[in-house]
Amino acid sequence: MNVRDVMTTRLITVTPQTRLKELAGLLVRNRIGGVPVVDAEGHVLGIVSESDLQPTREGAPGRPIRTAEHVMTRPVITLTEDDTVTQAARVLQRHRIKRGPVLRQGVLVGMITRGDLLRPYLRTDSEIRADVEESLFGDSIGLVAGRVDVRVEGGVVLLKGLVDGPRQRALTVRLARTVEGVIDVVDDLDVA
Repeated sequence: MNVRDVMTTRLITVTPQTRLKELAGLLVRNRIGGVPVVDAEGHVLGIVSESDLQPTREGAPGRPIRTAEHVMTRPVITLTEDDTVTQAARVLQRHRIKRGPVLRQGVLVGMITRGDLLRPYLRTDSEIRADVEESLFGDSIGLVAGRVDVRVEGGVVLLKGLVDGPRQRALTVRLARTVEGVIDVVDDLDVA
């Protein structure tokens, strides 16, 4: 699953000149924790989060803090719509951020939050099982459908049966892990 499959495309943005009072109102009314600051072409210049609006900063003498440009965080950590959900989760975690703008050819097309990244876990066990079986029983690793049983409970895949060798066993487990929504794989396979 890619970022494009889970990102929010209903975008709320501000310009560098947006006044802080207006910006705070946008966050509260829309129940969001941050907004990207963009130029007229949709390029992301910065991001403003709730914490950026806390009254802890003071402007330089004669230069009060009044607009998004004064408080926005930059540079901005961005993602592309082709990134996988796993890659996006790692980026957000590594940079300790809660949200990230999603770009297509440098232009903002969506936002991704930590909450959006939980969507793959909402897949049903039967959906996961169908995708695991499709992945395993194609021609790619030579696995015979009648020799391996696939069960899924709570997102955990149980593989039971007979495979031709250690390499096929490792590939079977690895392929099952790549299916979206799989939380873990229990390897109960025997080698012929």
